[in-house]
Amino acid sequence: MWKEIVVIAALCYFVYSAPQAPEGYEPYEYQYEVKDAEKQLFFDKNELGDGTGKVTGRYSVWLPDGRLMTVDYTVDKESGYVPKVSFQDNANPLG
Repeated sequence: MWKEIVVIAALCYFVYSAPQAPEGYEPYEYQYEVKDAEKQLFFDKNELGDGTGKVTGRYSVWLPDGRLMTVDYTVDKESGYVPKVSFQDNANPLG
């Protein structure tokens, strides 16, 4: 009887003392894309969050002047939101 109690207590100790992922940081990934040739509309986004709280992503928007604006970004606890914006002239993301 005592052996079973000791084994159960030891198992409980190891289960609760095992490293746990930080609360609130679950890995995830999502993406979407909208294309409408009739309305000359394009935008998209993809994002990836890891278990440490770091997020990396990219989104693009086709501007009315024909340029494609793309924003690559990272977000983390130390640096916050860090974007890098670029433009592609005469883009046609619908083709």
